[in-house]
Amino acid sequence: MSPDPSTLPVGSGPGAVVVEYRHLHISEDPDSIEVGTPGKGGAIKVYGNFRDPEGFRAKIKAAYELRRYAAELLGGGPDGR
Repeated sequence: MSPDPSTLPVGSGPGAVVVEYRHLHISEDPDSIEVGTPGKGGAIKVYGNFRDPEGFRAKIKAAYELRRYAAELLGGGPDGR
């Protein structure tokens, strides 16, 4: 026996479409390393994958260069002083 149509929620019935929603959390860079101190030129935290050392080194180098650039913009030298 089918249910009484008047008791079904809006959007349900013979022509209703079933929608499935899935949320997946995928971490591309599961590892991190933090270098420096906030008071001495700033700390940087770099996310990467320890199983890809060359890729991680490239990210660390890029982060260091950006930290140095930010310190220069703020009026300090390359080391933030």
